[in-house]
Amino acid sequence: MQRDITHCQKKEGMALRNFRCMVPVAFLLMLVLSSTGCTPQLVLPNAATPATTLRVWLWPGSGLETSVKAYVLSHPHIDIEVITAQFDDMVPSLITSFATRSDAPDLVLLDVSQLNQLKRFPMHFYNLYDFGDEREHYLEWKWRQAESKDGKMLYGMPADIGPVALAYRYDLFQAAGLPYERTEVGDKLRSWDDLEKAGLLLKQKTGVFLFDNLANVYSTYMNQLEDPSRTVLNAGHESLSARMKEAWERAIRFHRLGLNAGLPSQTPAWAEGAVSGQFAAVLAPSWVHGAMKKNAPATSGKWDLARAPGQSSNWQGSFLSVPKSSRYPKEAYELALWLTAPQQQLSNFMANGNFPSTPESYASAKFLEVRDPFFHNAPVGQLYSYSALRYKTEYEETDYSRMDRIVRDGLRRVEAEGMNPGQAWISVIQQIDEQTKGE
Repeated sequence: MQRDITHCQKKEGMALRNFRCMVPVAFLLMLVLSSTGCTPQLVLPNAATPATTLRVWLWPGSGLETSVKAYVLSHPHIDIEVITAQFDDMVPSLITSFATRSDAPDLVLLDVSQLNQLKRFPMHFYNLYDFGDEREHYLEWKWRQAESKDGKMLYGMPADIGPVALAYRYDLFQAAGLPYERTEVGDKLRSWDDLEKAGLLLKQKTGVFLFDNLANVYSTYMNQLEDPSRTVLNAGHESLSARMKEAWERAIRFHRLGLNAGLPSQTPAWAEGAVSGQFAAVLAPSWVHGAMKKNAPATSGKWDLARAPGQSSNWQGSFLSVPKSSRYPKEAYELALWLTAPQQQLSNFMANGNFPSTPESYASAKFLEVRDPFFHNAPVGQLYSYSALRYKTEYEETDYSRMDRIVRDGLRRVEAEGMNPGQAWISVIQQIDEQTKGE
């Protein structure tokens, strides 16, 4: 199969690249990602031959692998082959499988932008309403994202969400004479204007930038607008929507005031800047925690978390869908339902940080008691559920991911290359118009 989606071969000694595989339990092996090949790591005794093998496509770091393993152990009649594909390869590989039906998945993990790209192919997905309706267990806005516009088709089961909080260096805030206790930060820095004033004082007192980069400001602001419809172009594809323009201007304002460090997320420069204290705040969806800990472990305990400014915001989030290519759609749906059930989402949050899309999970004592030492023992469950429960969005079906990448690249040129913001905006409009011609 193309796009780095590869079966785990049973033959020993075969070189394998860019994937993590779990072979059927009947073969008594669990294989994990290795730079040189698959290495046996765990033996699972199972004398009976499984009747059904489900092929599941995930992307690296999805956090679902442990839950999949637990499902196999508790369902002896089911075996699961996990195939890990690079995130950017998932949609093209899936479209290829629609045409060829070769190595097609029974269940596939898609984020919201990928799902919106694929909603133009309803004939290639099972309507999960044919198997059941479990909407009462999920956030209403998240469930709506998985539906067709008329609400008659359900494309996927909600797996997780990405509510946003303000991660900040409390030591740097304290040094600048700013509020630094998390409750006080949330109360006194409630608006973007409040944060702007705090950033100016921070820069004056310590010489430290407020934010790491403009793209995070843009995405948080864009996603917190009460009507982020993502229909970013008008019918003639001639201009960006007022909402995207508003988010751009908010990010550019921080740039003009000299409050952004211009360090792209998850890069060596970002890690160096975090360790040396070049910036004091990150607009952080819950799934960014792992990247922060991996890239800047030396800063553990120096960060804290507070509510983000403005309205609640959400970045991305994923779904489990059953393509029509599935050989066992009923069994695939049952797996998706189990993986996204409140108990499993809570367990996944406890183990991997994936934030639940199930409000029932938020009432658990375990959830409420979760503290993260990296963030000064902040109650991460409580902070992020506050945002999740207050997030507002309307139904969206437009794939805006290409336009979003163009805008974010425009912001990068402004902060990294010194491009004039007005000229950068014109270039963004021209690129989007060129990409959308004929649509």
